[in-house]
Amino acid sequence: MSMCTNYRRQLEESLQDELCDAGFYAQIAEEAPTEELRELIISIVGDEYGHARLQASLLGVCPLEVTCPPNCPGATGDFYADVETAIQGELGAIRRYAELAMCAPTLKIRYLLTSILGDEYAHARIWTAMLQANCLCKSSACE
Repeated sequence: MSMCTNYRRQLEESLQDELCDAGFYAQIAEEAPTEELRELIISIVGDEYGHARLQASLLGVCPLEVTCPPNCPGATGDFYADVETAIQGELGAIRRYAELAMCAPTLKIRYLLTSILGDEYAHARIWTAMLQANCLCKSSACE
């Protein structure tokens, strides 16, 4: 079975993942050790919600229904552990958007999905920089 067979279902799942991420990241923002990190994370929350809105419009769900996606992870209270989880989520999203873009029915939709992919890549870099900055503050021996 082709990965493109369930394109609509995959797009629906992606929308739900974006909503989960927005909620999870908002919780991480509350854990942030500095105001600067909190504001940076809040901007990522906005991006994730924007991704969900874009996918909702592609699915013809307008306006976006208020839902509570199932099995959304919650923040643990450990900022840096939650940032690690966020990085894993962003890396998975990069793969998901690459696959969705390959199956996109039009070039315009492919462009939109690869634009989201670029955002997710940037988010992974931002989250990683947060970890690196913390590591540099604690020790110069971090990996």
